[in-house]
Amino acid sequence: MDNENKETVFVIYRSNGKEFRFDHDYFVAEHLPLVRKAWEQYGLVSSTAVYPKGEGDIVVVAVNEFRDEQAAIAAFGSPESEAVMSDIVRYTDLIPVRFRGVSFSY
Repeated sequence: MDNENKETVFVIYRSNGKEFRFDHDYFVAEHLPLVRKAWEQYGLVSSTAVYPKGEGDIVVVAVNEFRDEQAAIAAFGSPESEAVMSDIVRYTDLIPVRFRGVSFSY
């Protein structure tokens, strides 16, 4: 895969210092496989979860790597996205925020 064109979409869940519900087991065992099944056909290359330690209010970051920007746009705009988005209430009451990024090296 050409890393220059790769598009990464970070989905970040923040607690904002309030009480919240987040089922880590469901997220890893059910939600991430649902994401993969829904979006691989559009160019999703990988989807992983990162649990920052001691990073303030960040609970989890989902890292979704796509073949390129058009693949990410197609995946999030696909009919299968409805199932992915409606699944969120099954594991959390937090509202996820998305950020796009591109690969770089140093």
